[in-house]
Amino acid sequence: MVHCIVTELHARACISPQHVYFAIATRLCCGTTSHIAITVGPPFVPCLDSLVSWDESISPVVDGNIVTFRGTLNTTGRTVAIKRPRFVYDYSKPGVIQGASIWSLLQHENILPLFGVVTTFDNTLSTVEEWMVNGNAHDYVQNPRVDPSLLLLGIAHALRYLHFHAIGPIFHGDVRGYNVLVASDGRALLTGFDSSFAVDPAFDMVVVPFVSRGTLRWMAPEGFDGGRATAGRDAWAFAMTALELFSRQIPFANIRSTQGLIVRILRGKPDRPIRMSDKWWNICTSCWEFDPGLRPDMMAIVSKIEEVNIL
Repeated sequence: MVHCIVTELHARACISPQHVYFAIATRLCCGTTSHIAITVGPPFVPCLDSLVSWDESISPVVDGNIVTFRGTLNTTGRTVAIKRPRFVYDYSKPGVIQGASIWSLLQHENILPLFGVVTTFDNTLSTVEEWMVNGNAHDYVQNPRVDPSLLLLGIAHALRYLHFHAIGPIFHGDVRGYNVLVASDGRALLTGFDSSFAVDPAFDMVVVPFVSRGTLRWMAPEGFDGGRATAGRDAWAFAMTALELFSRQIPFANIRSTQGLIVRILRGKPDRPIRMSDKWWNICTSCWEFDPGLRPDMMAIVSKIEEVNIL
């Protein structure tokens, strides 16, 4: 069904079949998908149908609502990661489409490039990106010789780039260790843009309600009731990611229930990891102000981290 939508979009927009503009909102209706709006214009997201092979001999990795498969880009033989929603009907969610559109614009040394999308696996929309042998930041820091500081500086640089982007602010919406991959040279590469939001009205292309999901353990209290990603929420989640990487475990790891997590987050700041210095703790606590207006912006956070790393 998604392939039919893409094919129709190609025909109506008279654009190359190698590109799809994802200013399209879809809905799930009686087990079928129908599009309810189409807008044509930049940016274009490469459609890699028939250009990507899925290696079914390797078990997929499940992280929350995302399933990652290993595959190959047939034109180059390059190993790629194919990521799709865990539940097939999730492809109708506007966030997947809007996230791909925003992600396709981004060029930064600390943001993983988006190769394109495919619509031919499991009848759903999947993103295609480079496979990173070093995995994600959460797993990478389990090696006690890894210093999280440089990874966190890279994440902060990526967020500063997003928040002060030339087209207008872009907010990530789901910053955490699992959404940061590690390049072969040790650089942090931010990924996972399904919850992202661009302030520029040209990207507010969703004509059905869109609620940013995020992940509760890293989530600011004002995000509990939904709503879009913001600078303040990204700052809070960045500090939670610092907590995660210094402690080598997810925030509030001992709490399993959703209600218990909410109660604990509302109670106040998390416990300080033994490995975290005073300066890093001060950076984090400034990001955990309950009033979003009191949290520092990413420009200030980067400056503080650079001071810490120099010292």
